[in-house]
Amino acid sequence: MKVTPFDAPLGAEITGINLADDFTAETVDELNAYWAEYLVLCIRDQNLAPLDFLKASRIFGDPFEQLYGQFNHPEYPDIGLLTHQDGDTVGNGKRKIRGTSWHTDASYFERPPAGTMLLALEIPKGGGDTDFMSTRAAYEALPDRTKQQISQLEAIHVYESSRSPRKLIKRSQDQVEKFGEQTKHPIVRTHPANGCKSIFLNPIRVESVVGLTHDESNKILDDLHDHLFQPDFHYRHKWNVGDFLIWDNRSILHQANDDYDWHNQRRRLYRIMVKGERPF
Repeated sequence: MKVTPFDAPLGAEITGINLADDFTAETVDELNAYWAEYLVLCIRDQNLAPLDFLKASRIFGDPFEQLYGQFNHPEYPDIGLLTHQDGDTVGNGKRKIRGTSWHTDASYFERPPAGTMLLALEIPKGGGDTDFMSTRAAYEALPDRTKQQISQLEAIHVYESSRSPRKLIKRSQDQVEKFGEQTKHPIVRTHPANGCKSIFLNPIRVESVVGLTHDESNKILDDLHDHLFQPDFHYRHKWNVGDFLIWDNRSILHQANDDYDWHNQRRRLYRIMVKGERPF
Protein backbone atom coordinates (compact mmCIF):
# COMPACT_ATOMS: atom_id res chain seq x y z
CA MET A 1 0.00 0.00 0.00
CA LYS A 2 1.38 3.37 -1.07
CA VAL A 3 -0.05 6.70 0.10
CA THR A 4 0.58 9.86 -1.94
CA PRO A 5 -0.86 13.14 -0.60
CA PHE A 6 -2.59 15.38 -3.13
CA ASP A 7 -1.05 18.72 -4.01
CA ALA A 8 -3.92 20.33 -2.11
CA PRO A 9 -4.93 21.15 1.48
CA LEU A 10 -6.70 17.79 1.73
CA GLY A 11 -6.69 14.31 0.29
CA ALA A 12 -4.40 11.45 -0.64
CA GLU A 13 -4.25 8.74 -3.29
CA ILE A 14 -3.75 5.12 -2.22
CA THR A 15 -2.45 2.49 -4.59
CA GLY A 16 -1.41 -1.12 -4.26
CA ILE A 17 -4.51 -2.53 -2.55
CA ASN A 18 -7.65 -4.32 -3.69
CA LEU A 19 -10.68 -3.43 -1.57
CA ALA A 20 -12.29 -6.78 -2.40
CA ASP A 21 -9.57 -8.53 -0.36
CA ASP A 22 -9.81 -9.48 3.31
CA PHE A 23 -7.82 -7.06 5.47
CA THR A 24 -6.22 -7.54 8.86
CA ALA A 25 -7.35 -5.38 11.77
CA GLU A 26 -4.04 -3.53 11.49
CA THR A 27 -4.69 -2.59 7.85
CA VAL A 28 -8.23 -1.45 8.68
CA ASP A 29 -6.86 0.75 11.46
CA GLU A 30 -4.21 2.11 9.10
CA LEU A 31 -6.77 3.05 6.44
CA ASN A 32 -8.97 4.77 9.02
CA ALA A 33 -5.98 6.70 10.35
CA TYR A 34 -5.19 7.92 6.83
CA TRP A 35 -8.84 8.89 6.38
CA ALA A 36 -8.81 10.94 9.60
CA GLU A 37 -5.56 12.62 8.55
CA TYR A 38 -6.25 13.37 4.89
CA LEU A 39 -10.10 13.56 4.99
CA VAL A 40 -10.45 12.45 1.34
CA LEU A 41 -8.97 9.14 0.16
CA CYS A 42 -8.92 8.02 -3.47
CA ILE A 43 -8.17 4.33 -4.02
CA ARG A 44 -7.60 3.73 -7.71
CA ASP A 45 -8.37 0.84 -10.06
CA GLN A 46 -11.09 -0.88 -8.05
CA ASN A 47 -13.34 -3.36 -9.84
CA LEU A 48 -16.00 -4.01 -7.21
CA ALA A 49 -19.30 -5.85 -7.53
CA PRO A 50 -22.08 -4.49 -5.26
CA LEU A 51 -21.29 -6.95 -2.46
CA ASP A 52 -17.60 -6.07 -2.68
CA PHE A 53 -18.46 -2.37 -2.46
CA LEU A 54 -20.58 -3.04 0.63
CA LYS A 55 -17.73 -5.04 2.14
CA ALA A 56 -15.26 -2.23 1.44
CA SER A 57 -17.58 0.35 3.00
CA ARG A 58 -17.51 -1.53 6.31
CA ILE A 59 -13.80 -0.78 6.62
CA PHE A 60 -14.96 2.72 7.58
CA GLY A 61 -18.24 2.03 9.42
CA ASP A 62 -21.76 0.67 9.21
CA PRO A 63 -23.99 1.81 6.32
CA PHE A 64 -26.18 4.87 6.94
CA GLU A 65 -29.64 4.47 5.43
CA GLN A 66 -30.04 6.20 2.07
CA LEU A 67 -32.29 9.27 2.28
CA TYR A 68 -33.95 8.81 -1.12
CA GLY A 69 -35.11 5.25 -1.58
CA GLN A 70 -36.04 5.91 -5.20
CA PHE A 71 -32.30 5.96 -6.04
CA ASN A 72 -31.35 2.76 -4.23
CA HIS A 73 -29.72 -0.18 -5.95
CA PRO A 74 -32.63 -2.55 -6.70
CA GLU A 75 -31.02 -5.49 -4.88
CA TYR A 76 -28.84 -3.74 -2.27
CA PRO A 77 -30.71 -0.82 -0.62
CA ASP A 78 -27.64 0.30 1.37
CA ILE A 79 -26.12 1.30 -1.99
CA GLY A 80 -27.40 4.40 -3.73
CA LEU A 81 -27.02 5.07 -7.46
CA LEU A 82 -25.87 8.41 -8.86
CA THR A 83 -26.52 8.71 -12.58
CA HIS A 84 -26.71 11.27 -15.38
CA GLN A 85 -30.49 10.76 -15.50
CA ASP A 86 -31.51 11.28 -11.85
CA GLY A 87 -34.80 13.11 -11.44
CA ASP A 88 -37.03 14.65 -8.79
CA THR A 89 -39.46 11.75 -8.81
CA VAL A 90 -41.45 12.95 -5.78
CA GLY A 91 -41.61 16.52 -7.15
CA ASN A 92 -41.94 17.62 -10.78
CA GLY A 93 -40.20 14.56 -12.27
CA LYS A 94 -37.61 16.63 -14.11
CA ARG A 95 -33.93 15.73 -14.27
CA LYS A 96 -32.17 17.02 -11.14
CA ILE A 97 -28.59 16.09 -10.43
CA ARG A 98 -27.98 15.92 -6.70
CA GLY A 99 -25.27 17.84 -4.91
CA THR A 100 -24.59 20.74 -7.30
CA SER A 101 -23.64 23.26 -4.59
CA TRP A 102 -21.41 23.12 -1.53
CA HIS A 103 -22.78 20.88 1.23
CA THR A 104 -22.12 18.06 3.65
CA ASP A 105 -24.44 15.07 3.66
CA ALA A 106 -27.54 14.79 5.88
CA SER A 107 -26.40 17.24 8.56
CA TYR A 108 -29.96 17.74 9.83
CA PHE A 109 -29.74 14.33 11.54
CA GLU A 110 -28.85 14.15 15.23
CA ARG A 111 -26.03 11.78 14.21
CA PRO A 112 -25.09 12.69 10.64
CA PRO A 113 -23.12 10.26 8.46
CA ALA A 114 -19.41 10.34 9.24
CA GLY A 115 -18.42 9.73 5.66
CA THR A 116 -19.61 9.17 2.12
CA MET A 117 -17.97 6.99 -0.51
CA LEU A 118 -18.41 6.70 -4.25
CA LEU A 119 -17.27 4.11 -6.78
CA ALA A 120 -17.00 5.32 -10.38
CA LEU A 121 -18.57 2.87 -12.84
CA GLU A 122 -19.06 5.10 -15.90
CA ILE A 123 -17.56 8.57 -16.37
CA PRO A 124 -18.07 11.16 -19.14
CA LYS A 125 -15.11 12.06 -21.34
CA GLY A 126 -15.05 15.58 -19.91
CA GLY A 127 -16.72 17.24 -16.95
CA GLY A 128 -18.59 15.66 -14.07
CA ASP A 129 -15.80 16.41 -11.58
CA THR A 130 -16.40 16.66 -7.83
CA ASP A 131 -15.09 19.58 -5.76
CA PHE A 132 -13.99 19.23 -2.14
CA MET A 133 -13.29 21.83 0.54
CA SER A 134 -11.36 21.30 3.77
CA THR A 135 -13.30 23.00 6.55
CA ARG A 136 -10.45 21.88 8.84
CA ALA A 137 -7.91 23.94 6.88
CA ALA A 138 -10.42 26.80 6.81
CA TYR A 139 -10.82 26.68 10.59
CA GLU A 140 -7.06 26.63 11.12
CA ALA A 141 -6.74 29.75 8.93
CA LEU A 142 -9.25 31.77 10.99
CA PRO A 143 -7.97 34.60 13.19
CA ASP A 144 -7.86 33.67 16.88
CA ARG A 145 -10.51 36.31 17.61
CA THR A 146 -12.96 34.62 15.22
CA LYS A 147 -12.18 31.17 16.62
CA GLN A 148 -13.06 32.49 20.06
CA GLN A 149 -16.21 34.18 18.77
CA ILE A 150 -17.64 30.99 17.27
CA SER A 151 -16.27 28.48 19.78
CA GLN A 152 -19.54 28.05 21.71
CA LEU A 153 -22.04 28.79 18.94
CA GLU A 154 -24.55 26.27 17.58
CA ALA A 155 -26.40 26.29 14.27
CA ILE A 156 -29.84 24.93 13.41
CA HIS A 157 -29.70 22.41 10.55
CA VAL A 158 -32.92 21.74 8.61
CA TYR A 159 -33.72 19.63 5.54
CA GLU A 160 -33.75 22.68 3.23
CA SER A 161 -32.60 26.04 4.52
CA SER A 162 -34.21 29.27 3.40
CA ARG A 163 -30.60 30.31 2.69
CA SER A 164 -29.95 27.35 0.36
CA PRO A 165 -28.56 28.35 -3.06
CA ARG A 166 -30.55 25.56 -4.76
CA LYS A 167 -33.85 23.75 -4.39
CA LEU A 168 -33.48 20.25 -3.02
CA ILE A 169 -35.21 17.09 -4.17
CA LYS A 170 -38.71 16.83 -2.74
CA ARG A 171 -39.35 14.20 -0.09
CA SER A 172 -42.39 11.99 0.31
CA GLN A 173 -44.41 12.30 3.52
CA ASP A 174 -43.03 8.93 4.60
CA GLN A 175 -39.48 10.24 4.21
CA VAL A 176 -40.31 13.38 6.20
CA GLU A 177 -41.81 11.32 9.03
CA LYS A 178 -38.98 8.78 8.97
CA PHE A 179 -35.99 11.13 8.86
CA GLY A 180 -37.29 14.22 10.65
CA GLU A 181 -36.78 17.89 10.01
CA GLN A 182 -34.03 19.56 12.04
CA THR A 183 -31.46 19.51 14.82
CA LYS A 184 -28.70 21.77 16.13
CA HIS A 185 -24.95 21.23 16.03
CA PRO A 186 -21.85 23.16 17.13
CA ILE A 187 -20.32 25.41 14.48
CA VAL A 188 -16.87 24.27 15.57
CA ARG A 189 -16.74 20.48 15.37
CA THR A 190 -14.07 18.23 16.88
CA HIS A 191 -12.91 15.11 15.04
CA PRO A 192 -13.20 12.06 17.33
CA ALA A 193 -10.07 10.37 15.98
CA ASN A 194 -7.52 13.16 16.43
CA GLY A 195 -9.17 16.15 18.13
CA CYS A 196 -8.73 18.43 15.10
CA LYS A 197 -11.35 21.16 14.76
CA SER A 198 -13.34 22.15 11.68
CA ILE A 199 -16.04 24.63 10.73
CA PHE A 200 -19.21 22.54 10.64
CA LEU A 201 -21.64 24.44 8.43
CA ASN A 202 -23.82 23.33 5.54
CA PRO A 203 -24.89 26.04 3.06
CA ILE A 204 -27.99 24.11 1.94
CA ARG A 205 -29.17 23.15 5.44
CA VAL A 206 -28.08 25.69 8.08
CA GLU A 207 -31.00 27.99 8.84
CA SER A 208 -29.61 30.18 11.63
CA VAL A 209 -27.27 30.51 14.59
CA VAL A 210 -28.92 29.67 17.91
CA GLY A 211 -29.62 32.65 20.18
CA LEU A 212 -28.81 35.41 17.68
CA THR A 213 -31.05 37.85 15.84
CA HIS A 214 -31.73 37.25 12.16
CA ASP A 215 -29.21 39.93 11.12
CA GLU A 216 -26.55 38.77 13.59
CA SER A 217 -26.95 35.17 12.45
CA ASN A 218 -26.74 36.03 8.77
CA LYS A 219 -23.64 38.17 9.34
CA ILE A 220 -21.74 35.32 11.01
CA LEU A 221 -22.87 32.73 8.44
CA ASP A 222 -22.10 34.99 5.48
CA ASP A 223 -18.65 35.84 6.84
CA LEU A 224 -17.80 32.18 7.47
CA HIS A 225 -19.07 31.15 4.03
CA ASP A 226 -16.95 33.86 2.38
CA HIS A 227 -13.96 32.46 4.25
CA LEU A 228 -14.74 28.83 3.36
CA PHE A 229 -15.23 29.49 -0.34
CA GLN A 230 -11.67 30.70 -0.85
CA PRO A 231 -9.89 28.46 -3.39
CA ASP A 232 -6.97 27.90 -1.00
CA PHE A 233 -9.04 25.23 0.80
CA HIS A 234 -10.30 23.40 -2.30
CA TYR A 235 -9.49 20.31 -4.38
CA ARG A 236 -11.17 19.27 -7.65
CA HIS A 237 -11.32 15.54 -8.36
CA LYS A 238 -11.27 14.37 -11.97
CA TRP A 239 -12.76 10.90 -12.00
CA ASN A 240 -11.45 7.74 -13.60
CA VAL A 241 -13.43 4.52 -13.88
CA GLY A 242 -12.54 2.39 -10.87
CA ASP A 243 -11.93 5.29 -8.48
CA PHE A 244 -13.14 4.53 -4.96
CA LEU A 245 -13.39 7.81 -3.11
CA ILE A 246 -14.31 8.36 0.54
CA TRP A 247 -14.55 11.74 2.28
CA ASP A 248 -15.11 12.81 5.86
CA ASN A 249 -18.40 14.71 6.23
CA ARG A 250 -17.23 16.10 9.56
CA SER A 251 -14.46 18.17 7.97
CA ILE A 252 -15.27 18.34 4.25
CA LEU A 253 -17.80 20.11 2.07
CA HIS A 254 -18.29 18.85 -1.49
CA GLN A 255 -20.21 19.65 -4.65
CA ALA A 256 -20.97 17.92 -7.93
CA ASN A 257 -20.52 19.52 -11.36
CA ASP A 258 -23.25 18.97 -13.92
CA ASP A 259 -21.16 20.32 -16.80
CA TYR A 260 -21.07 17.47 -19.30
CA ASP A 261 -23.17 16.38 -22.27
CA TRP A 262 -25.54 14.06 -20.44
CA HIS A 263 -27.58 13.45 -23.60
CA ASN A 264 -24.65 11.59 -25.17
CA GLN A 265 -22.41 10.64 -22.23
CA ARG A 266 -23.18 8.47 -19.23
CA ARG A 267 -22.20 8.99 -15.60
CA ARG A 268 -22.91 6.28 -13.04
CA LEU A 269 -21.51 5.76 -9.55
CA TYR A 270 -22.31 3.64 -6.51
CA ARG A 271 -22.76 5.55 -3.24
CA ILE A 272 -22.71 4.53 0.44
CA MET A 273 -22.73 6.70 3.56
CA VAL A 274 -21.48 5.40 6.92
CA LYS A 275 -22.90 6.15 10.35
CA GLY A 276 -21.39 8.82 12.55
CA GLU A 277 -21.51 10.21 16.05
CA ARG A 278 -23.34 13.23 17.44
CA PRO A 279 -21.16 16.28 16.62
CA PHE A 280 -19.24 17.81 19.52
